[in-house]
Formats: sequence, structure tokens, C-alpha cells
Amino acid sequence: MKLFVDTSAWYALNDRDDQFREKALEKLARIKSERLELITSDYIFDESVTLISTRIGHHAAVAFGDAMLKSNLATMVTISDDLRRTAFDLFRKYADKDLSFTDCTSFALMKRHKLNTAFTFDAHFQQVGFEIW
Repeated sequence: MKLFVDTSAWYALNDRDDQFREKALEKLARIKSERLELITSDYIFDESVTLISTRIGHHAAVAFGDAMLKSNLATMVTISDDLRRTAFDLFRKYADKDLSFTDCTSFALMKRHKLNTAFTFDAHFQQVGFEIW
């Protein structure tokens, strides 16, 4: 099974005080034992590094970034011009859902790669029809 990994999951794995920390660690253990394939995006990487830096500190953000760039835990997909346009169409379409543009890039990527499930704690994924793992 392939899972899309969102910022909320990366953040929970990095912040010892995050409310979802224990759930995230349990899921990470399952990911490793079941050898699930993880997909994320450069936009999620950007958002995660920024969030970790802001809330935890620069050192933690650098450690996360280094780990992501050196590891093969997750495949990082670059949001192309075409995906960005599709994401903007979704952003326009879902005006009633208070989504971020980054959320929409994730949804566009998931649709393009036929991913139905996200490792996330963000209910927006479910609101637009994806499963939260």
C-alpha cells in the first residue's frame, strides 16, 4: 500500500509534545513493519521544515530536513507546473472548505498518482474524499 504523508504527520513525529505524537509513532512502526511506501511532496517538505523551525526550533528543522533529504523513507514528488495548475483549480473549487493551497497541491498529487489514503491528522483530506490512515 502507498500512503501520502502530510505535514501534520511529519510534525507529530518531530514534536514530543504534539497531541498526535503517540499515534504517529505507532503508525510509523506499522509503516516500517509492513514496508508501506510513503509519498510526500516538496511543498509538504517546505511546510514541514517551516513549521518545525517556527514551533520547535531551527536545529530540529535542520535535523528533519537532513533526514528527509538523505533517507529513502519517503519518495518526495516535485509539484510540477501542471500539478500546480490542477491544485489551483481545486483551490478555486473548494472555496467553502477553508483549504490551504498546499492542501490542494497534496490532493492534486494524490489524484494524479491514484493515492486514496493519507497519513495525516488533517480532516481536510477526508472532507474532499480521501481516507485518513
